[in-house]
Amino acid sequence: MLYERSPVAGIVSQPLLKEDLYLVGTRDCPGQSVDLTAVAEMNLFLPRDYSAVRARVTEAFTLRRLSAKIIGEIESITTLTAAIASGMGATVLPESAARSLCGAANGWMARISTPSMSLSLSLNMSARGSLSPQAQAVKEILLSLVSRPSLENRELQLVS
Repeated sequence: MLYERSPVAGIVSQPLLKEDLYLVGTRDCPGQSVDLTAVAEMNLFLPRDYSAVRARVTEAFTLRRLSAKIIGEIESITTLTAAIASGMGATVLPESAARSLCGAANGWMARISTPSMSLSLSLNMSARGSLSPQAQAVKEILLSLVSRPSLENRELQLVS
């Protein structure tokens, strides 16, 4: 399962859902939603530039002619949680990851609302050959998890 997967030869992508992006921090909660101009004033920890989250954030800042104050690039969820919990800065994550980090860091999360930002999540499989019975079972479990109602009330942790 990947966010914002570009078409690749030999890979079939099945769109599953869209997740809004949230700002997560521990200091000065902006409320339930936040404008991108307010995010531009904050110290940010973001993933490296090849990440779908980073690409979406960069695109939004560029379109609004804003500059992000990126104080660190962190990919490790443990390190990111510690950095956010310390109050040194905030981060931007898809809702499921934001909920998990928010709880672990004892922080808050605010949906980025102006502009609204989201990422598509897709299940990606080889176009060559059929799935093994084990892979088919995993696919069915993943699809059943995604299709359950009230996604916003479940904590998901996606791994790659």
